[in-house]
Amino acid sequence: MSHDRNRHALALVKKLGSFWPVTGILGLRQVGKTTLLKKLAGIENFVSLDDEEVREEALHSSKNFLSKLKTPILIDEVQKAPALFDALKYRVDQKKIPGSYFLTGSSTFSSKLGIRESLTGRIGLLRLYPMTLSEIFQKKFEPERASLVHALPPRFSMDEVMGHLPEGGLPVPVFTRDLVHRDLYFKNWLETTVVRDVARVYGRGYDLDVSWSILRQLGKILQNGEWPTLRSFKQDSRVLRKYLSAFEDVFLVRKIPSHEEAKGGDAWIVTDPGIAKSIIGTEFGTGVTLSLARIFLMNEIAANFEYAGKPFHPIYYKSARGTPVEIVGNDIIIKITTETKGALSYEERSLSGAMKQLKLKRGFLVAPIDRFEKPGQGISLVPWSYWS
Repeated sequence: MSHDRNRHALALVKKLGSFWPVTGILGLRQVGKTTLLKKLAGIENFVSLDDEEVREEALHSSKNFLSKLKTPILIDEVQKAPALFDALKYRVDQKKIPGSYFLTGSSTFSSKLGIRESLTGRIGLLRLYPMTLSEIFQKKFEPERASLVHALPPRFSMDEVMGHLPEGGLPVPVFTRDLVHRDLYFKNWLETTVVRDVARVYGRGYDLDVSWSILRQLGKILQNGEWPTLRSFKQDSRVLRKYLSAFEDVFLVRKIPSHEEAKGGDAWIVTDPGIAKSIIGTEFGTGVTLSLARIFLMNEIAANFEYAGKPFHPIYYKSARGTPVEIVGNDIIIKITTETKGALSYEERSLSGAMKQLKLKRGFLVAPIDRFEKPGQGISLVPWSYWS
């Protein structure tokens, strides 16, 4: 069962709880935040602000609400009662006991000014990503993989990677073998997220039709294997930025900043392959595979860095003539491809051109292959499973 699966974030959660009076777990709706804290970290006391009566009480008198709770306590979907943050600040300042409060949020609360000021110096934050391939297959966490360059061999075959691309990493659908049930799950997930969650973080003036229009366009872009940028959509850029920002707040998409020498501006990536596949629809060609592979690999890398307690800030690059390069690091550039044979030479030329323009001596071409050699200088060919 999915709830029995260990999550690599558990060790970091315990570490944060041993130091900070408040620990916050952020991430997609139904990514496993509550399960991580209740069943894996053993936080037994629990209240959820999804419950209307509980939420009303927290909104009406947040200090009294907190005074009734026995710590350590898990407060689920805490962002639905913003007044709780000031009340938490007051209680923590009276008595700073590590591991007192554990908060979850399926929309970000650390970016909002008033909440950020309340939490400063009192909270340890962790983002929970969709399940990685090693979590799905219950392999141990290897901190060495929390690096863009490492010498560890892959642990998974391309068949195993390809088998999980359309499933994504949300615990329920990834362990659901019935395709009809899985498709229905993602449709309901999107409906709830777009109709309720995005509307709440967007605020006044939210237009549901605009949200669905943006998602339909996003599906077409991903179907073609393209990177979504502002130029990819028909909406005015000011309007589009506001909706994409709301999508970011609920972790539906992640913005990948553009390198200062790139053409085309910032890009946005969907945060789970299964969700992306649902947005795309029934089509499944080379473009779809490339889009899902990008999302999968970005999640694998980001999760490794997050759970190892290391920062990860990917930068996207595209020259005026070349094809996109997914990640620019401090001393390496990474390009993802679906090619395995002859066309790899073209991809290598494109990567080599980007390396010259950015004055980097090392590049990875990440391909759907099983063979592996330890990376060296210049261009190295590594499999999609390299970070898994």
